[in-house]
Amino acid sequence: MGGGPLAGVTVLDLTRLLPGGYATLILADLGADVIKIEEPGRGDYIRWTPPLVGETSAAHAALNRNKRSVTIDLKKPEGKTVFKRMVDGSDVVIESFRPGVMDRLGLGWDALAEVNRRLVYCAISGYGQDGPRALEAGHDINYIGYAGALGINGEEGRGPVTPGLQIGDLGGGAMAAVIAILAALRARDVTGSGDFCDISMMDGVVSWLTIHAGEFAATRVPPERGLMHLSGAHPCYRVYPAADGYLSVGALEPQFWSALCTAIGRDDLAGDAFATGTRREEVIAELESLFAQKTRAEWSKELEGLDVCVGPVNTLDEAFADPQARHREMFIEADLGGTPWTYTGNPIKLRNSGAIVTANPPPGLGEHTYDVLAETGLGPDEIEGLRAAGAI
Repeated sequence: MGGGPLAGVTVLDLTRLLPGGYATLILADLGADVIKIEEPGRGDYIRWTPPLVGETSAAHAALNRNKRSVTIDLKKPEGKTVFKRMVDGSDVVIESFRPGVMDRLGLGWDALAEVNRRLVYCAISGYGQDGPRALEAGHDINYIGYAGALGINGEEGRGPVTPGLQIGDLGGGAMAAVIAILAALRARDVTGSGDFCDISMMDGVVSWLTIHAGEFAATRVPPERGLMHLSGAHPCYRVYPAADGYLSVGALEPQFWSALCTAIGRDDLAGDAFATGTRREEVIAELESLFAQKTRAEWSKELEGLDVCVGPVNTLDEAFADPQARHREMFIEADLGGTPWTYTGNPIKLRNSGAIVTANPPPGLGEHTYDVLAETGLGPDEIEGLRAAGAI
């Protein structure tokens, strides 16, 4: 659909909701021709998610820019045939059904690899394609719960807190899928053959616990909420209340902590960055009282230019206006059906071949069915025949 490092790569996206949608969003931003394969009359469930901008779901708009939409009923023989025809000229198929669903449709990895031996097939699932939990239903909160990530989120002495971001969906599923697809495409350049990418969202979350796992392997002591090295154990690395919100303090290294203590007029705390026991509680209480005396803006101005690793905890509207995020094009202004709209940008910055920062609007359900099928070589009568059969 345009330039970018993945120009010429065609991705058939059968996924629904967040994990696959975000994975193919990244691929589309990098120039791949991402074609959403959706159920006629129904489509990706994300299309129904409120709030709506006119008749468009905000979530659908956020995840599906720069993509095209084709409706195909994969349960009908005619639908299977036309899908295989598309696979023959494509590079990647990505799906997020439970293990076995695509095989029962006759469209699993083995069947599609016979159609196109260069095909990269990526399956995102909660727990992977095998194992005792492979067929269980789940959502992000379940994946991070099993993986041990949910249990370490929260404050000291209190219960687990559900993260505000979907860690399993985005990190364990989407980002891992993108990495796997790119690795498989690179390997294909050498071997000439595609591959099957088995992406488990739980696996991905477990892999993010590398440091925690290392500490546990060394000590055999499970980490405790609010008392880990980087989750509140130390006065030098915590969230503190300001007069109008919160501040993030990350002065881990001695030079940063020392500079912060000097800047706030508390050189007497220079030796307490990693205070423990009663002294830890005293230092935290004193800093809470001190930081609460001024607003985030006042602290930002007072600490400006100093290497103290202190910043505001922004609300989302403040993050939208953040000058660094704006400079890095992490928020893109666009138009959505006559309504001013803001997209998040692509985090991948390539000096020579860059990401696609222009945002084509999200596709309507089946908007590109005729065009895409015509590109595969189907004539008008054939396409109308598929429509009459209810296959598209």
